[in-house]
Amino acid sequence: HWVRAVTACNSRCLFCLDMDTPRNVFLPFEEVVAELQRGRDELDADKVIISGGEAALHPRFIDLILEAKKMGYDRVQTVTNGWKYADRDFYIRSRNAGLGEITFSLHGHTPKLHDHLTQHPNSFKRLIKGMVRAVRDPRGPIVNVDVVINKQNVAYLDKIVELCASLGVYEFDLLHIIPQSE
Repeated sequence: HWVRAVTACNSRCLFCLDMDTPRNVFLPFEEVVAELQRGRDELDADKVIISGGEAALHPRFIDLILEAKKMGYDRVQTVTNGWKYADRDFYIRSRNAGLGEITFSLHGHTPKLHDHLTQHPNSFKRLIKGMVRAVRDPRGPIVNVDVVINKQNVAYLDKIVELCASLGVYEFDLLHIIPQSE
């Protein structure tokens, strides 16, 4: 079950599908919890993806993970730009709450390319730090990567995959560009 917690995001990806969505909405905690419950009650979902924008920006993100686990979701996943997971404490609190899978959105094999595509300085460095932390954690979540293929990174897909494999990540989703972004 896919549940949006925010439209807020601290990146401004050139290819963002939500380019025309307000970038500062934090859905009320109670509304997100109600949608989590709907997934269990009406859809009999056993896995939930808490997403955004950047879901980790929600002030009660950890509480959302806890609520999902209390409701009986077997796996709680998030898709992230990785910024918050560079912070060890945030990562540990997320993992301990029951975050079982993290999909990092990585769009370049170098800081220059990734940071250009995300329009967020230092995002590559922070994403890699958080991803390595999760991969190396023996109690850690499943770690995988989303790559949005575009004309600026398509020639480097092999390098992106090689980088991830060198860090211990072997699961990828290669996403095609949607022609409504910038």
